[in-house]
Amino acid sequence: MTIRVNAIQRFCLHDGPGIRTVVFLQGCPLRCWWCHNPETQPSRSPGARKMGVAELVAELERDARYWERSGGGVTLSGGEPLAQPDATDELVRRLGAHGHHTAIDTSGHGDAEDVKRLSRHVSLWLWDVKTLDPARYREATGGDPGLALANLAWVLGRSDVPVVVRVPLIADFNASREDLAAIAAWLNNQPRKADVELLPGHSHPRRAGGAGSRRVTVDAAQYRRAVDIMEGAGLHVVGKRTEAEL
Repeated sequence: MTIRVNAIQRFCLHDGPGIRTVVFLQGCPLRCWWCHNPETQPSRSPGARKMGVAELVAELERDARYWERSGGGVTLSGGEPLAQPDATDELVRRLGAHGHHTAIDTSGHGDAEDVKRLSRHVSLWLWDVKTLDPARYREATGGDPGLALANLAWVLGRSDVPVVVRVPLIADFNASREDLAAIAAWLNNQPRKADVELLPGHSHPRRAGGAGSRRVTVDAAQYRRAVDIMEGAGLHVVGKRTEAEL
């Protein structure tokens, strides 16, 4: 079985516990205008390579001693791992069989049966929640928030896999008090609580068009307000950024 890989990044500290190796997979069904990795969106790209899953496992395990010492592992990002469900499942199964921690960084925009299958093998879900507003979600991403939220609700209600809900905090999209309060209320209505991580949007030289005059970055005051809203709703915010990091 083969898998389409855009890049492999080593010694990462912000995509799950410990020191991690992040695999950026090629292909995503969404087209978020603030996307940090737009080169991973097309299903095919000159910069991507097709690898055998066994070959990829062997390459990743070069970093195993760092994972073991730090409590880290492998994070699959993208792109969208759910866009290659069979290969993603095979990869996390093989890594898990070798005793390695695996995380999937996802928008949740995939088939429900694939989410259920992957939940049998993955160690941690890193799950984006962008907005609850269907019209604005479709305009900004081209996708359906109902699909992603239904999949997340299943994970929180029917599995015991740890989940960190990651909210990409985008200035001209979802940084308002109303948006964040709605997300917090939805999370509080689930059968079990997930930790929340607020990811400040930031411009990046590789971003290709799309944003126009819309603002991606939030300032320190907006970020602190977002933290206060989530914590005020009783949610645990992890990975808090310092003012110097914003």
